[in-house]
Amino acid sequence: MENYIQELLNTEPVFWLLQFEGAAYLLTVFLVLYAAKLFYDLFTPFNVNEQLTEKDNKAVAVSFSGYMFGMLIILLGIFHEGSSGSPAVHEGIDLVRDLLDTLIWGVIGVILLNLARLINDRLILSRFSVIRELVEDRNVGTGAVLWGGYIGSALIIQAAISGESSGWLWDVAGSLLFFLIGQIGFIVYAKIYEWQTRFELHKELEADNVAAGVAFGLSLVAVGILLSGYLYLYDSLPGFLVWLVISWFVLAVSRYIVDKLILPGALLDEEISRDRNWGAALVEGSIAVGMALLIVPAFLA
Repeated sequence: MENYIQELLNTEPVFWLLQFEGAAYLLTVFLVLYAAKLFYDLFTPFNVNEQLTEKDNKAVAVSFSGYMFGMLIILLGIFHEGSSGSPAVHEGIDLVRDLLDTLIWGVIGVILLNLARLINDRLILSRFSVIRELVEDRNVGTGAVLWGGYIGSALIIQAAISGESSGWLWDVAGSLLFFLIGQIGFIVYAKIYEWQTRFELHKELEADNVAAGVAFGLSLVAVGILLSGYLYLYDSLPGFLVWLVISWFVLAVSRYIVDKLILPGALLDEEISRDRNWGAALVEGSIAVGMALLIVPAFLA
């Protein structure tokens, strides 16, 4: 009891919270987020501020929120890699080194996330112009797919840049390698998803079907969870390729479970394509994400 009271009255955390280091990390995070916004403006043919504030474009808002949230996921991983306890332990040159690492790896994360956007546009949503769907049609379904792609890719990037350092060159090369393999995983899964469903994904998305976008976007998040879960624990390339196959199988089974057991009253594909039931799509995607969160510790722990 006495120890419990002493712990309650402990003032040491107060001094930790008042240290300069926390504010320095926060400032670095804001700098990286600003760089992320600049890169987004640089590589998109529209002005995001105009689309969000003047034109109230919800499709761009959904997509851009996934991009910024993805950057925060990456920064969270970088911060944990550079952190070694309470902020009070970072002093002098250690703090400068950690802040510099956060800034450099943050910029690398920005570049990789923008590369993921290009891959999304050109190889996953390849049958129509993503920019036209976002800006002219204000297609929220397409925005939802990009949202999921950003977050799923960010999880993979976060995992790819984690782990013990082997030197800058090897760290960057290894991160890029696993990022690219992860993106191939997204591309192949998109083909599997289209093969498994009774509707044409691109056709439904181009027809402004929000339900199709929600279901597929959340499935991409689930893919990101599964692949990043492996990368946090192992560096084996053959193992990663095997885990890709397991991940695809898990998500295919997850969709079957939703169709046959969770929502048995109607075909899930008809609810999404004919009725545009984004509620059913949300159930499908949420269970895929939940299954991914469960499968990672079940197989990899």
